[in-house]
Parts: sequence; structure tokens; C-alpha cells
Amino acid sequence: MTIFSQYRAMNRFGLGAGPLDLNAATADPKGWLLQQLEIQQDPGPQVPDAATSLSAFYEWRNERKRLMSSEESERRAQELTSLQRGLAAQEQSNFFKRFEYAAHTRTPFRERLVQFYSNHFSVSRKGKRMISLACVAYENEAIRAHLDSSFADMLLAVMSHPVMLFYLDNNNSVGPGSPAGKRSKRGLNENLAREIMELHTLSVNGGYTQQDVQALAKMITGWGFGGYNNRNPAVKQGEFFFYKQNHEPGPQVLLGRQYDFQGLEQGRAALIDLALDPSTARFLATKLASHFIADTPPPEAISILERSFLDSRGHLPTLHRTLVNLEAAWDPAHKKFKTPNEYLLSAVRVFDLPFNGRIRKLIRSGLVNLNQRPFFAGSPAGWPDDTRYWSSSSALKKRIEWGLATGASANTGLHKIEQAVAMLPTDAGDLQLAMKRAESPAQAAGLMLASPEFQWR
Repeated sequence: MTIFSQYRAMNRFGLGAGPLDLNAATADPKGWLLQQLEIQQDPGPQVPDAATSLSAFYEWRNERKRLMSSEESERRAQELTSLQRGLAAQEQSNFFKRFEYAAHTRTPFRERLVQFYSNHFSVSRKGKRMISLACVAYENEAIRAHLDSSFADMLLAVMSHPVMLFYLDNNNSVGPGSPAGKRSKRGLNENLAREIMELHTLSVNGGYTQQDVQALAKMITGWGFGGYNNRNPAVKQGEFFFYKQNHEPGPQVLLGRQYDFQGLEQGRAALIDLALDPSTARFLATKLASHFIADTPPPEAISILERSFLDSRGHLPTLHRTLVNLEAAWDPAHKKFKTPNEYLLSAVRVFDLPFNGRIRKLIRSGLVNLNQRPFFAGSPAGWPDDTRYWSSSSALKKRIEWGLATGASANTGLHKIEQAVAMLPTDAGDLQLAMKRAESPAQAAGLMLASPEFQWR
């Protein structure tokens, strides 16, 4: 394959061209990607599991309540500040571990897929402080752990995860005809059911009705977790639990099909059918093609992915192999503009930067200033994946400033600059020449990171 193919394998399918991947991607770009799909031991960043993180938040909340009721105002203020700083430090530690894991992984195609599905099943800590400690664990447990399984398995894992259940309020949803519903003021919450069909499976054009939303919402009543508004000592904090007394009894009809299952199995059966629906196949194929090929991908590429999904019953490794083998994915005519997270990751990877305090500070400021803080999307739709959203003149100015600042701070030697120049595609000749003529390695690094060529993958 051509030099461009090597660059595309690292930059389009991976997380940015870099010395970590150079030898393997150069020898056989496509084989290097396919081999990553065979690796099934991927623990991800080492963070506390979701149950532990949610329990830690409950302890923080209870301690905060105790301090707020204290009469010693000066001591209370000091302890509250310390408590707040401790929680913020743990949050930042989790997010940095996630970024560092991606920046230094030897299987960047797998990691890009993890981040793609994490954004597809987006959760946000914005206005949802309780889940802030558990977001990275959610990605590990619901997304990463099911990358080698089926889309249905991933969907079930996501929708039964406490982070998603809290984010879209299903833990507070009570069937009106359930034992709890007959004696409680709480009622049916449709948030999760609506987003399952609109954002996660069928799409907004998937042919469902408001009656379908209500039916699915009733089928997943009782799906909750321990520790939140729950005093049952038998239920473990932060772990999924099916509250039978909250579940709407009786059969339900979804998309013209009647579900006679009882309890937990009713919702599970509905989710599996939604995962295998032809509208879901079309929707996911379109999103994958848009992410890996172009904002407006060729229709034939979408059709090939759609057929692969349907024929394999949503088997994700099969779908991902089909993606790698798409001719359109390797066509130099197609381009994708990097999101801020992708841009920063590729900057760290291209120079194999050490994850020291200086680089951590630059990463944090970059994600904040470029408006893509981890798990902070403004809606359940996740972060946009198209050029228009990220390429305004003010956003580009901030990228250039960040690139120049990082180049000056990276302490990059001449050898790494020469490696970076060699990894650029052949159509980046002007940039290569400018880097070779730079007065110092730091200036060359800044030129590369601030260049228009580096903004695309």
C-alpha cells in the first residue's frame, strides 16, 4: 500500500500518526487494523468501578450534609473546601487516565471504536454531579467490555448501567399501574425510552410513535440501582437492581409487536428487537461511515455496512472488519476534520510526548478552551462529528494558539521532528519544508501542530 495508506491507517482509523504505530502500520496498514480486532484483552484505564465510584459519591454527599449542619462555621468552610477539592481531584485523575490510555495505546483503532460508541451512547456529567466519578467506569464496563460482542449486548449493558439510568432519569420512573405507582406521586419517565429509539437504535426517522415511546418506557420501569433514594440494605450501592414494585404490569405493544414477557425480561426482549431492527442497521451504518469516511459518505459505503450489520445480526467485530475493507475509507478524496479531543490526542501521539505535569496542564486547557471537556456534551446526542461544528474562525484561532504553545513546551528533540516529518502524507510538502527550515525543534513542532494539514484526518 502507499505512504498515504500508512498515514490513513494511523490517522483516520487510529488516533493519530506516531512512532508508537509506525513500524506495524508501515508493514501492512490494513492488516495492522484487522489484527487489533482480534485482541480481546483490553481493560482500559485503571479507575475504580462504577459501583465503587457511586458509593464514594454517596459518602461525599452525606459528609457534605453533615458539614453543612455544623455550627462551627469557620471549620465547616475549611472542611467543605477540602471535601470539594478531593472530589474534583478524583474526577480529574479519572479523565487524565482515560486520555493517557488513549494517547499511548498500541491498539488505537480499538480505542477509536470505544470512543465512537461511547459518544453514540453519550452520558454527560453536566448538571449530573452524581455520575461524574463513574463516567470512565461506565465507558469501560458498558462500551469497552462489549466491543467484541454484538450491538444488542452493548445496548443491554448500556441501558442497565447505573450511569445511564441516572443520566436519563429512569431510576425515578414508576409504572402508573405498578404497586409503587398506586401509592406514589412519582410517575412514568419517558426520557430513556425516547433516546433509546431516537439516538441509540432506530433514529429520529425510525418510524416509531409517541405510543411506542410510552410502551418502551413502561417496559423498562423498575430498571434502577442501589443507593439512590433507596434504603433497602439488601441492594448494593451503585449496582443495577430491578425493582419489581416499580414495574408496570401486563403486556405492551411496541412497533406493532406484543410483548407478553413479565418483569425484567420484557424490557430486555424489546431492546434486543430494537438492536436488530433494519432502521437501527441503517442508522449505525450511516454514523460509522460518517465518522470514518466523510461527513457525507458515499451511499454505497453505507449500504455495505448496513448489509454487514444485518447479515451478522449486529456482530460488531464483523461490522468493523467490513469497515476496514471499504474502498471509500481509503480514498484520499475523503477527509474528516478532527474534533478537539482527536486533535489533542494526535498531538501527543505524533511526538510521543511524556505525560508530565506540563503536558497535562496543556491537555486540560486545550479540552476546556476548545470546548470538548470529557463527558460534558450538551445533550444525550453526544458531541457532533462534522466539520461545521468545530471549524469556526474562533475555534481555529484557539487551535493555532494551543499548537504553538504546545510546540514551545514539548521539549521535542530533532529526531522526533524528523520522524514527524516522515510520517506526514505526500500532499503536505509545504509543511514538511517549513518544518525542516525551522530555527529549532520547538518551532518545527509548533508549526506542525498549528498547521491546517494537522487539523484533518
